[in-house]
Amino acid sequence: MTQPAIATIRQPRLWREYFPPVARLQLVVVGALLVAVYWTPINRDLVWRWLNDGNWSHGPLVPIFSLYFLMTRREEFFRIRPKANYAGALLLALALVVYFLSSWRLRMAYPQAFSIVVAIAGMVLLFGGWGVLRLVWFPIAYLLFAVPLPQHYYVMLTMPLRVFASFVAARIMPVFAPGLETKSQGVTIDYLYHSNVGSLNMAEACSGLRLMVAFMALGVAMAYLGSRPNWQRIVMCISTIPIAVFCNTIRVTTTGVFMVYGREDLAQGTPHQLLGISMLVIALALFALLGSVLSNLFVEEPDEGAVKSAT
Repeated sequence: MTQPAIATIRQPRLWREYFPPVARLQLVVVGALLVAVYWTPINRDLVWRWLNDGNWSHGPLVPIFSLYFLMTRREEFFRIRPKANYAGALLLALALVVYFLSSWRLRMAYPQAFSIVVAIAGMVLLFGGWGVLRLVWFPIAYLLFAVPLPQHYYVMLTMPLRVFASFVAARIMPVFAPGLETKSQGVTIDYLYHSNVGSLNMAEACSGLRLMVAFMALGVAMAYLGSRPNWQRIVMCISTIPIAVFCNTIRVTTTGVFMVYGREDLAQGTPHQLLGISMLVIALALFALLGSVLSNLFVEEPDEGAVKSAT
């Protein structure tokens, strides 16, 4: 006896069936105009900072992660019917106003780069509507991790981290160097070790902001990718700060011990960079551990009525 044929449900093609040719042309034209407008600041400010400023060397990876986040939601695109929303045109106009004001009047790079993210959101809203924007808002917002902060805010954020790193490292270093006497003064650690007197200055590279931004990007990505309640995602995002501070304390203390023992070759250059990379491994392990603890923190018990009916 032959089995009846099962009808296959074909997923609609987003571009071919939902977007008419005119809408496709409009999307290409608007996208090309935005690329033409932002091409100079992207190359002059963003890419240059990514390649020349170690504090933002993670920048090229952020768009790659954003594209990966989009790929993980690609099946949901097929279940959403795009619907143009002209509020996106207002958002695009706002982004361009911010861009031109910051370029010609304010002469500030950060608003220019920030307006790029706003323009992308506006373009999605204009051609896809709120349904598409709700689906892709996180990959778009994630791009902000690649936008370098203004130097004023950079200094304002790094100074407390440098002072904290000096304070903690000065109290931990004697554990690994018996007989070492240390005293922290601001960002400087004065030490006395076997009649050798010296001082260590916590440079901006050891301030922790580089780790802070990279760890926040890593922690937020892990919270987003995991299938977990929103409160767990919030906890994981907040945990990026203490994890970054903890890992930075390890790095600063290790560097200080190397200096005290006269191994300056291990406290700078390639070994120091490798030490920073190893902190990312530690942070990844801590995020994974935290995620596991949160996932097993509450265990759902089966409903007694459902168990009885099943038996």
